[in-house]
Amino acid sequence: MIVLSPAQARAWEEKSLREGARMKDLMRQAVSGTLREIQPHLPLPGHALFLVGPGHNGDDAVLLAMEMKELGWDIELLLSRAPAKRVHPDPRVKAKVWKKALVWPAKPAGFLKAKGPRVVIDGLLGLGAVPPPRPPETAVLHWIAKERRATDLFIALDLPTGLHPAEGHAPGAVFSAEITVALGSVKSGCLQDQALPHLGRLRGVPIDFGAPAPKSNADFLLPSEACRLIHIRAATLHKHSAGTVHLWAGSTAYPGAALLASEGALRSGAGYVRLFTDRPLTPSIPARLPELLLTPHAEGTAPDLVAFQNQARALVVGPGLPPSAALEDFLARLLSSATVPIVLDAGALDVVASHPDWLENAKSPVILTPHTGELARLLGQKVSDRAEAARAWLDRHPQTLLVAKGPHTLVASADHPFSHNATGGPAQATAGMGDLLAGLLGGLLAAGYPPFDAARLAVHWHGLAADLADGAGGPVVLASGVARYLPAAWRTLSGRATSFLP
Repeated sequence: MIVLSPAQARAWEEKSLREGARMKDLMRQAVSGTLREIQPHLPLPGHALFLVGPGHNGDDAVLLAMEMKELGWDIELLLSRAPAKRVHPDPRVKAKVWKKALVWPAKPAGFLKAKGPRVVIDGLLGLGAVPPPRPPETAVLHWIAKERRATDLFIALDLPTGLHPAEGHAPGAVFSAEITVALGSVKSGCLQDQALPHLGRLRGVPIDFGAPAPKSNADFLLPSEACRLIHIRAATLHKHSAGTVHLWAGSTAYPGAALLASEGALRSGAGYVRLFTDRPLTPSIPARLPELLLTPHAEGTAPDLVAFQNQARALVVGPGLPPSAALEDFLARLLSSATVPIVLDAGALDVVASHPDWLENAKSPVILTPHTGELARLLGQKVSDRAEAARAWLDRHPQTLLVAKGPHTLVASADHPFSHNATGGPAQATAGMGDLLAGLLGGLLAAGYPPFDAARLAVHWHGLAADLADGAGGPVVLASGVARYLPAAWRTLSGRATSFLP
């Protein structure tokens, strides 16, 4: 799904209407897609309040209200302004809908008295509104924020009212959503880190405008698009031709990192996975991962460099490793000699942050997987926005590839449009997620995926497995639990399942 500025998004829609598209059909696509995206997150039917503004964003909300009423929800419409002789683009919305709707400053009594689940849908203002909102919408936003319960689910259509659609800041009252459903395109402001407190989980609904899409320098990778990255495994494949990945991971302080990274690599499709790790960690590993090959070395030392590279198609260094003199010496020699892709995570990133010049000597692709704190250490400065930080990093090290972890994890390369991820969510905020992802990425590289595709697919697959695990429980998912859902997520992505979420 493409990422557009507000001006580009408006021009695309206007062009489609000039070329014969009907607004009611575009809205029906938007609403049916929205319902599909939010249904897995909705509680049992209760009370839903729809905040309706004067434009097409409000029209979308009204149409969604009709659909949710059919599903058993008690609905109320609260208009920020009087409807006058307002006519909805979809003829199914009759004049009586506007007559029955409440108009601010009237208060929705049903919503206020509701004891069960409550959902609030924001359809006040869309991409054409530049914040801060005008007085009627500001008053509604202040009121709903005051009435908000901790158990309420707040959902924004296209983007939260009060959020700047291009710049991502909120200079006045704003609707702070748990879920935002982007319609047709993701507006550029929504992918700035300063928007995250108001955006919640971002999901996307493609719309067939019937007109060619504008050019974009970024995308928001959806499951329906990620499946196109998947390679069909040849019938003649065997464990030797499937690829070998070698990992140096884990330490006595972080023994689980070795297991999680190794399991990610084993699940990835690589034929062989070999773990190089401290000898004290190895006695218990075969019982947990009997398929794993082990090469132990003395605690506090590094693997043999020749053995670490021998026959490997991809290398992973860093999960669960603290920075050390041994790691520093090993990386200096590895980066200047390796001829296959290298994934650097955790402790390896801290070492590289002190020696970024080593990257200039690398002969092979280097993929770095920092969270925001690690990215700040790599750059030597505070990070306020991951996309801006990624550009600064790539200006210095254009030969590397960056996986900037966090909400809507960013995969950044100097040779491709920036790619933001559409799967995963706050349930992943637990230890070990990065270890699993690093192994998964290393395995896809060993299996022959190009680095940019491997990074996007690994991040997306990892996030989708977390969504599946989250749908089966909560409030968090463990990295080991996400690993168990990787096969189901792959089955979904490869087209063998009927839905993207449970």
